[in-house]
Amino acid sequence: MVKKYKNISVISTGSWVPEHLDNNTVDQKYNVIIKNLIVDASIGIHEHEKIKKQRVSISLSIEVVDNISLVDHKIENFLSYENVINNIKLIVNKGHIDLVETLSYEILSNIFSDSRASKVWLKIEKLDVFEEAQSVGLEIIKTRKNFIKSSNSQNIKKLKNK
Repeated sequence: MVKKYKNISVISTGSWVPEHLDNNTVDQKYNVIIKNLIVDASIGIHEHEKIKKQRVSISLSIEVVDNISLVDHKIENFLSYENVINNIKLIVNKGHIDLVETLSYEILSNIFSDSRASKVWLKIEKLDVFEEAQSVGLEIIKTRKNFIKSSNSQNIKKLKNK
């Protein structure tokens, strides 16, 4: 009696990883959060907005690759919310900004200048624009890869227009 065997293909789902390749810290992330940072900003396209500063609320969550178990526990080894807040204040105090979108781009540029930031959720709200509304503004989510790619595209367009 002759037995016939069929060839069977096995497709890996990636659920098994050899122990020596399993580096848990690669996929582990944590978020640095800042909720409702209130700053006085010269922001807006209307003349009265250029004369008087207005209250702006900035909230964000920065996804960071978890290196906590791999580094000395010194502040310079981590993405610091104190540095993020101080940098946002510097951006806001540089001078007048016409659009909330411009402010968001400046903040994102600053955050992604730190290679540890992989993704950012950012919400910027102008608090005193309409009496009927608690706030108006924008919310944006960017990954490092998408932000760098779109920033490079914008820079290329600016160079071509000069």
